[in-house]
Amino acid sequence: MLRSIVSNVMLTALLLSSCRVASSFAFRFLVKSPLSISIRGVPLSSRHTHSSEVRPFVPLPSLSSSSSSLAATATDDDSIIPATTLLDDPHDEDEEQSYTYTSTSSYTSRDMQQVITTIELAARKAGVIMQQTSGKIAVQKTKMNTSDLVTASDIECQRVIQETIQSYFPKDDFLGEEDVDAGSLASSSALKSAIAKSDNGSDSGSDSDSVGKDEEGGKLLFIVDPIDGTTNFQAGLPMFCVSIGVVSLENEHNEPVVVAGVIYNPILNEMVSAVKSRGCYMNGKRLESKIGPSELNQALINVGFPVTSAATLKASSTAVAALATSVRGLRMIASASQVMSWVAQGKLSAYVSWDLNAWDVAAGMVIVEESGGFVSNFEGGRADISTRDMIVTCNEADGARKLTQDIRKILNDSGCLEY
Repeated sequence: MLRSIVSNVMLTALLLSSCRVASSFAFRFLVKSPLSISIRGVPLSSRHTHSSEVRPFVPLPSLSSSSSSLAATATDDDSIIPATTLLDDPHDEDEEQSYTYTSTSSYTSRDMQQVITTIELAARKAGVIMQQTSGKIAVQKTKMNTSDLVTASDIECQRVIQETIQSYFPKDDFLGEEDVDAGSLASSSALKSAIAKSDNGSDSGSDSDSVGKDEEGGKLLFIVDPIDGTTNFQAGLPMFCVSIGVVSLENEHNEPVVVAGVIYNPILNEMVSAVKSRGCYMNGKRLESKIGPSELNQALINVGFPVTSAATLKASSTAVAALATSVRGLRMIASASQVMSWVAQGKLSAYVSWDLNAWDVAAGMVIVEESGGFVSNFEGGRADISTRDMIVTCNEADGARKLTQDIRKILNDSGCLEY
């Protein structure tokens, strides 16, 4: 009898030990080698389903296991397969808002809360595509030169952004980088045409000024760079973003003014937005303006390096040499919108570049200015949406513009302002 009991105890212990070994093996297998399960064409292991990995943005809902986002992945032929969007509608009246943008008659009578919520949603959707295809997708074509890339992700991101914006603002206008031919003349012409169309309040050829106008006010122009920093994006470097600027002509001078903007880096989880005269926010919280340096020897400056022409290449090369011995450090990040976001955040002191396009700077201009910074042209005056050469500086103590003036002097003395 005793022998039987001992035998049963030993057998039970052996079975329990086997179960622990099997469980441990299974756990290690699942952790180190996730099962090849896909949902809507996207590998389960690549989906962002853990709410702890993504900080919630306000006013948009956080991405969690119960709220999947736009699923997209690259295939062997480099096409993008979009899946159904399951992001909660940020326009839901029951969604609690932690900050509120109100309109100002000085710039526009439109509901800026709805505008900023919509462009943040559009940026978030494009960000999901970027997260899942960065470093994994081939170049589809080039524009002006070998560094001016276009991928299937650029095209799909712009499509998603435009579709989202126009679903809430069907009567307003849209200008996206991927719809414009390469070159400064083409981009300047596209901007003028888009502004003229918005100014008329109707499509070209219409006899009625009321056609295309919203009852809430004049038309808005959404200016979009779906992926600013495509070369970085295609290489898998995290210095890229989506940039959406909103321009209004409804002001006392009847001139194009950027009234809102958002710059979103999905890899770094930075959603930076601003509304004219209403402040700058990052991930739903008021961005506290950092006081940057006023002295060159303390400044970290990003220099644009455009290769659009021999003249711009020479100017930027000369500027690098001229500034290098006077500043704390130089960077060349190759994403204008991302750089302007970092100037607004106080991570960079200044930004200098030539031959910029409206979609490169539209969102960044209002974001930098609302953070206390300054965006100037090469003549030293305040830049506007059509300015192609810029000096952008961070918030300086007492509103000083010493850093702008000192940078401009070095560029002028080295012949970089005229090219």
